[in-house]
Amino acid sequence: MRTPVLAALALLFSAAARADDTKPPQISDVRASVKGSQVLVEARITDETGVLSAVLHHRAPGGKVEDTPMVKNDYDDVFRVSFPGGPGTEYWIEASDLLGNGPAAYGSSGKAFAVTGSSEGGKVAAAPPPAKKREPAKQEKPSRTAARAPEPPAIQHSAAAAPPEGRDLTVRTKIRSDSPVAVAVLQARAQGTSAFTNLPLARTGGDAWETQIPAAMARGTVEYFIAAKNQAGRMTVQGAGDGQTPYLVTFRSGGTTVTAAGAQPAGPYLFADDPPVRVLPGRPILVRVQVVPPADRGEMPDRVAVLWRGNDAQDQLTDMVRDETGGWGGYKAVLPAQEEGAIFYQVVACDASAAKCAVDTGSRRSWHATAVASQPVRARPLPLDAVSTKAPPSLPE
Repeated sequence: MRTPVLAALALLFSAAARADDTKPPQISDVRASVKGSQVLVEARITDETGVLSAVLHHRAPGGKVEDTPMVKNDYDDVFRVSFPGGPGTEYWIEASDLLGNGPAAYGSSGKAFAVTGSSEGGKVAAAPPPAKKREPAKQEKPSRTAARAPEPPAIQHSAAAAPPEGRDLTVRTKIRSDSPVAVAVLQARAQGTSAFTNLPLARTGGDAWETQIPAAMARGTVEYFIAAKNQAGRMTVQGAGDGQTPYLVTFRSGGTTVTAAGAQPAGPYLFADDPPVRVLPGRPILVRVQVVPPADRGEMPDRVAVLWRGNDAQDQLTDMVRDETGGWGGYKAVLPAQEEGAIFYQVVACDASAAKCAVDTGSRRSWHATAVASQPVRARPLPLDAVSTKAPPSLPE
């Protein structure tokens, strides 16, 4: 699935890609070998504007086809992949560029190549050779003290809860990168269709980015990926757990229940938010959320607030205000800056009498845990399991 995903991405790269490139990538110097129980395949794949994806399709003789992404070397145009297999394994390669040209193919399902039994990387059956082999530019072997190559962007996102069909849905994400992010997009399509729509993400501050799935698309089930490319040329395509499985969100119609991935259990209200793993010490903390009723004719909450506990371990309640940029049901609040440590919070929504309340974690005992740290962290702080005296009595256990 990754091959067609974000094929139109480079339309946003006016500085990085030439609009007159209409040629698919060139695949050459393909080699395949068997070492032990592993098949190793490498190929030189070049393109004028850059290779978006290279996928090796492979199967045991008469077996099911499997797709494995090929990984590019940091210092040349060689893509490699390894997978369990042996002599006789059949394979072919497809590659597309950043402008959506392709896929270029080396072999096909009907004309697959067979891996030989050589353990020294012998060439497989030859495809038509290129007109002239272009020698790669000579590059010096990096020393052990050389600077570390920039990492691809890291994307943090939880699938949004859906508003009723026919309304804009704001999708928020966090994108962190050693090199500045050059472009970020959300690619969405109706489930069962093949064409993705490019929705540019806009930075809203720090590592926060957002876009909207427009009302015209807000029907049925929509699947989407998030992709970002930094100025060092490294790119990440993120889906639900990997770059090949899309996020799913199902819009409700006629008062049916929301079934969006990531939605909180049905109750008086549904929430969509993306709690950060880390915030910087000494800076105010922005909390944003979408809160909607579970049915088309349901009522919006009269009060939305953040119940939080900071460095002093004292519970506090801060009212949220309407967020005009947050779509339908958008709210925001700014919490005071904290020192190194952790902050815990819940988003609570209630009617005027507080007889009907809901919490975005699903239980009054569950809190979001966010590290307050000046350096990146590997994981969230240990979760907090406690009931606050400031929590409305009608919240679920």
